[in-house]
Amino acid sequence: MTKKVNSQSNVERSIRSVSAKFVVVGASRSALYAVSWLKKAGASVVGSSSIKEAAALEEPTTAILVAGDAVKDCQIEGIDIPVIFFWDFEVGQPGIGAFASAVSGVSSVIGKSESAPGILPVHMPEQWTGIFGASLALGLLVSNSDRKKENPARIDVSAADILRAFAEQNSGNHAGVPYGWRRNGLTAVEHGGVFPQGFFRCKDGYVAVQARSRQDWAAILSAFNNPVWSEDKSMQNPFTLSEDDSHILPLFQAELDKRKMEDLLELALESGAPMAPVFSSLEAISSNVFRDGFVQANGELNLPFIIKRFEK
Repeated sequence: MTKKVNSQSNVERSIRSVSAKFVVVGASRSALYAVSWLKKAGASVVGSSSIKEAAALEEPTTAILVAGDAVKDCQIEGIDIPVIFFWDFEVGQPGIGAFASAVSGVSSVIGKSESAPGILPVHMPEQWTGIFGASLALGLLVSNSDRKKENPARIDVSAADILRAFAEQNSGNHAGVPYGWRRNGLTAVEHGGVFPQGFFRCKDGYVAVQARSRQDWAAILSAFNNPVWSEDKSMQNPFTLSEDDSHILPLFQAELDKRKMEDLLELALESGAPMAPVFSSLEAISSNVFRDGFVQANGELNLPFIIKRFEK
């Protein structure tokens, strides 16, 4: 595929560079990811050997970032600067993101349906922790003009808590019960009671389909040129179809098997159907689906937006 299918050259994707100073104490994966994000946003980040020393710096500091795993003295009494603790595993416990995958329940749905539980890709839990913490740090810059601004004294951000929130969000379903949280192949876990959702085979690869409404299902059928079987009223309610997809799934799969990824993408763009090819990073780069400048010369990906400095 060589055609550019999603040019963003005419879309303004920029944010204002922030002017703030943060101090980091200790080093851990999540804390260093947070530092990286804050620097990309334009913030100044300096290091310090202890929380006490960080709090004593003369220059105004927005917050102190602490790598909880690496700092022995975590006392913050008498410090009037917000302190954000980053934990690669659990609050107050040393560990890594792989442990967080396990205790949160996320591992229970990673891997093949008949195999042992898996873990998230290396460093992903720590990256999420860093991003969450950096976002909270930047949130401290937002003032509320209606009332006196009160900053929290301490914020704990841990990979386990973030993944628990993710697991709890996805373990529920349209019936309000948690029975769907399991390894079940390429189909999304319970998927909110709407058909279809998940990764599905097509003629030359896989496509992701994420239907969330009757309108989405109608758009998918339109992309397939409304096959004869779709005229049956029993085939038109995606909520009912999700409860037992044993009949609809082979028909749906047969339509996908007729088409290549590029064909399905074109049909989706024309009909509004919520489906798209599943690309590897290299495939996505060669397909020119990213905005100009998103991919660096070495193949690494930049932020999905551009940070600009605005003169006062």
